[in-house]
Amino acid sequence: MKARAICFAAALLASFFISVSPTNAQTRKFLFGYSSLSSNQTTLWVGKDEGIFKRFGLDPELILIEGGTRGAQALISGDVPIMGMAGQPVISARARGSDLVLIGGMINKMNYILASAAGIKKPEDLKGKRIGITQVGSASYHAVLLALKHWGMDARRDKVTLLQVGNQAARVASLQTGGSDAAIVNPGLASALQARGFNVLADFTELPIPYPQQVLAARERILKSDPVLIEQILKGVAAATAFVWDPKNKERVKKVLASYLRLGKIENAEEHYQSALKVMSKKPYADSAGIASMIDFMAESDPLVTKIKPEDVINHSVLKKLDDSGFLDQLYKK
Repeated sequence: MKARAICFAAALLASFFISVSPTNAQTRKFLFGYSSLSSNQTTLWVGKDEGIFKRFGLDPELILIEGGTRGAQALISGDVPIMGMAGQPVISARARGSDLVLIGGMINKMNYILASAAGIKKPEDLKGKRIGITQVGSASYHAVLLALKHWGMDARRDKVTLLQVGNQAARVASLQTGGSDAAIVNPGLASALQARGFNVLADFTELPIPYPQQVLAARERILKSDPVLIEQILKGVAAATAFVWDPKNKERVKKVLASYLRLGKIENAEEHYQSALKVMSKKPYADSAGIASMIDFMAESDPLVTKIKPEDVINHSVLKKLDDSGFLDQLYKK
């Protein structure tokens, strides 16, 4: 996200978020950030396009801020009040004194595949090779390191180079042109890449590693100053999640995915739809086990993280209130 884009976001925020009072407006506008163009964002896109957020008095302007690190910066600066992103930048920012907190979670496992050139057929073949990621510190970066560790490998020792290529389209392009020997991408691209002769070296959704892939992050000051907004957002996210899970809405969900992912045809969204269902939590809680695992992993290279505990990062007070009221369960009753 370039500086002028952040400034633009701030200007939009001033006109949307500050000028609209939740007490005297039927529909409240605000900026809702998200960090990638992938099926991880299915809930947010469906909530927007199907008018689900509006049922709870909200009209979010969805804004793409690629990479969790940039998303954390946007939250801290106040450019956006809420972000759908990976959890590790929140942990890092919290360790450095920020008031970022996780108010919910939508995907609590790694929703990636590792695609590779034809000659790379098993994880050990990655030694001495180049893997395309978004950027250092991003979800894709940590996911690759965790997978290597799971396979008994180490990027430095095994001379695995992690190339900061950029967004998913750039990673695919790098793989196709030979700039990368492998690339981490969303599972929805598996069939298309295999059709072009590439291998799916690993499906990270199958790895036994809890992981805060897609969480909802905000500042604690928003929780304190505007709990009504947070409650409305969580209601919208929960209702959109239930909508996605309902089989009768399949074609409508695929239409939304096809639109945001620019797939051309609705039928091209089938694999992306299935990849979302495979990892999506029915109740949008952040998984404390995944946060604890991420803290332990990050602490190996970041001493500041050693002082952080999952309860420092997660605040489910509003979500728990909704759950205790029966709201979340009611969404799935026919």
